[in-house]
Amino acid sequence: MDMNSRERFNVVYDGPALAEHRMDVRDLAPALIEISDLFAAANKELNGDNAEVRIEVKASFKAGSFGIELLFSQDFVTQLRDLFTGPSSSAISNASGIIGLVGMFGGGLFGLLKTLRGRKPLKILQQGDTAEIWITETESFEVDSRVIRLWRSRTVRTSLEKTLSPLQKDGITDFGIVHADQVVLEVHNDELPSFSALSPDDAEVVSDTVTRKVLLLESVVFKDANKWRVHDGKYPFHAALEDPDFLTKIDNGERFGKGDVLVVDLRQIQTIGNGVLKTDYSIVKVHDHRAPLQSNLI
Repeated sequence: MDMNSRERFNVVYDGPALAEHRMDVRDLAPALIEISDLFAAANKELNGDNAEVRIEVKASFKAGSFGIELLFSQDFVTQLRDLFTGPSSSAISNASGIIGLVGMFGGGLFGLLKTLRGRKPLKILQQGDTAEIWITETESFEVDSRVIRLWRSRTVRTSLEKTLSPLQKDGITDFGIVHADQVVLEVHNDELPSFSALSPDDAEVVSDTVTRKVLLLESVVFKDANKWRVHDGKYPFHAALEDPDFLTKIDNGERFGKGDVLVVDLRQIQTIGNGVLKTDYSIVKVHDHRAPLQSNLI
C-alpha cells in the first residue's frame, strides 16, 4: 500500500520588470527546476529512499506580478507496517512536513538563513529534536535539529540559492510563497547574500549519527569546550560534553575520576573540508555515571 501526501502553494516573483505579469521563460524554467531539486534533496536528506517527491505545475495563476501554482507530491514506497516499525519510522510522512522544514511556509531552513544573515554560528548544541544555535556568547535561538541537517547539506543549499537566482536579474526584486491565500514567505534581493550556498572551502557534513555508548573516562577538562578524553574500549578520543543537565550536576559538585564509566548518547559528525576528513564527537546525553570497572571484570 503506497502512501501519498500533497500540498499546493504559489511561487511569486515580483519587481518592476514583471509589472505586466510576464516572466522570461529562461529565468523561470531553471528556477522551477531548482525548486523541484530543492525538495528532492531535502527529502533525500531527511527520508533517504523511503519516499519520493515531485513538483507539478498547475494550470492556474494567481494575481501578482508573476505567480504560478505548484503541487508538491510525496509518495511513500514503503508498506504501512514498515513505515511505523522499520528504519523508515522516523520519516517525514507528509508534504507539509518537508515544506515546513525547508521553510517555504516560514521558519525552517529559510528562516534559519534569514536569522543568521550570512554569519557562521559560534557553536551548535543539539539535544534530541532541538538544536540551539549560538551566534555570540550571549545570543542564541532554537530550531528543529532536522533543519540543521538541511543547512549543512551542500546539495540542499545549492538548490536553494539557485531557486532565488531570478532575483539577480535587473527589475526582479522579490520572491514569495503564497499558501491558503496568505503570504507565508518573502525574500528581497538585498537578502541574497544570506542564502549563498556552501563554498568549496566550507566543511560539508557527510555523516551525523547518535548512538548509545559506554565510555571510560581518561581525563576531565573544564575548558576548551569541556572536551573530555574518553575511551570506548577500542580507541581513546576527545568528546565535547553538551548535556546541560549533567553540566548542572558538575556545577553542584558531582565528582569524577579516571576510569569512571559513563553511559551516554554519543554524536559523531564527519565532515569533509579542503580535502580533509574530520570526525568530531560530542556527548549529548549522559544516562548513567558509574564507578570504575573492577579489574576482574575488565
